[in-house]
Amino acid sequence: MKLYALVVLGLLTCYSSAQAQEIKDTEKKPTITLTPDGNPKMILLEKDHNFGDIIQGDKVSHVFKFVNEGSAPLVIQRVTTPCGCTAPSWPKEPIPPGASGEIEVVFNSAGKMGNQVKNLSVIYNGEASPEFITITGKVKPKATTDQ
Repeated sequence: MKLYALVVLGLLTCYSSAQAQEIKDTEKKPTITLTPDGNPKMILLEKDHNFGDIIQGDKVSHVFKFVNEGSAPLVIQRVTTPCGCTAPSWPKEPIPPGASGEIEVVFNSAGKMGNQVKNLSVIYNGEASPEFITITGKVKPKATTDQ
């Protein structure tokens, strides 16, 4: 009987000690939020642009404007391109809610000929990511002069 009482007493002590430790652990560990409340939302004012006729070898550029209509800062992580002929640049700092930004796309027509369609993906920290932009144009040969 004494042994039984000791075992029960030992189990109760371990149980109450574990519960006390669990309470202390939860008091010590605050909840950490890694992202701000809200969600960024990119609204592109224009999603595609046609350069029209381009002379082979020319570099042409276009600026795509956007607004963050979300409730948290928008961060563009990267803009993917289909080839090395297309070079995008974008803001590296967060775009606050309600603010606007620009993505510039430069197309190098060297080595290209005929109709061109380039689709780019804009990857950012919002639920609707990625957004897509497209540039098009028709590359024509350089005019040659007879001598």
